[in-house]
Amino acid sequence: MSDEWLTTTGGGRVEGLGGKGDGLARLVAAGMPVPPALVVTAAAWRAVVEPVAARIEAELADVGTDEPGFAAACARVRALVRDTPDPAGVGAAVAAAYRDFAERHGPHVAVRSSSLAEDSAETSFAGEHDSILWVHGPDEVVAHVRRCWASLYTDRAVAYRRRAGLGSDAMAVVVQHMVDARAAGVMMTLNPVNGDRSVLLVESTWGLGEPLVGGLVTPDRFTMDKVTGEVRRRVLSDKPRRMERDPGPTGGTRWADVPQAQRDAASLTETEQANLDGAAAVGMATHLMDIRDPGASVAALLGRLNMPAREPERLFRTPAPRWLPPT
Repeated sequence: MSDEWLTTTGGGRVEGLGGKGDGLARLVAAGMPVPPALVVTAAAWRAVVEPVAARIEAELADVGTDEPGFAAACARVRALVRDTPDPAGVGAAVAAAYRDFAERHGPHVAVRSSSLAEDSAETSFAGEHDSILWVHGPDEVVAHVRRCWASLYTDRAVAYRRRAGLGSDAMAVVVQHMVDARAAGVMMTLNPVNGDRSVLLVESTWGLGEPLVGGLVTPDRFTMDKVTGEVRRRVLSDKPRRMERDPGPTGGTRWADVPQAQRDAASLTETEQANLDGAAAVGMATHLMDIRDPGASVAALLGRLNMPAREPERLFRTPAPRWLPPT
């Protein structure tokens, strides 16, 4: 086993974590409540995939993104990545690391792609690569790490890299303790519509956050004043369904109906909204949050806000104006 293949987000920022992995390391360093995670680094991906890199390049070299054979070529590459031999023993190392992780933190994890090019200031691969929730068992984790590696070659990801003028990329994978979320959401430290830096914009929904990120649900929206913490605007949506853990033996997620009384109720309480303002003081750009334990006290609430990701803001990249005292 190579020490380059695996690390933890609590071990600081190191090379090869990818966008999500590096963002998690930043959150941990800032003292934020981040569910524990280990990272299968890009070095592990290279150990398995680089021996077939020439075949991958040959498959994709002569087919344009608008040609009929493009999707089939990408599918062949994904199958090659999923099935290529692993003589270096990366899979065995990942399985052993997961077993140790599961003993300390529990068996259920999210397996999340984290490419080196994603979530930079210039590029966003949101929705292009795979993430799988509520995975358990070493064999399943190893298989889903392979799936994340292969998702580097989804049709959309390959097309996006070409449009962005990017050359090759590499894939790390985050294996993170799964939080059984009552509600989840995204917090942005500016208004993404107009760039207003005086507010926080929070969108939330019942259950897991994956449908919100994927645009499958209409979330509640809270616009909050950064200085006073006051909610300037509150828009509550009808939320008929939520995504939750599937309790069956295969794990994964399922859709469930939201009780009628909760459909148009706020998915964040006023106390939770107030504590989000405190969490934002760290100054991170975008946090994905899972909120567990609906009975949390005011004092304990901030400790129960789990932030499993951060992403940089890209549209309004000009520096924030400096505050100068009046003369």
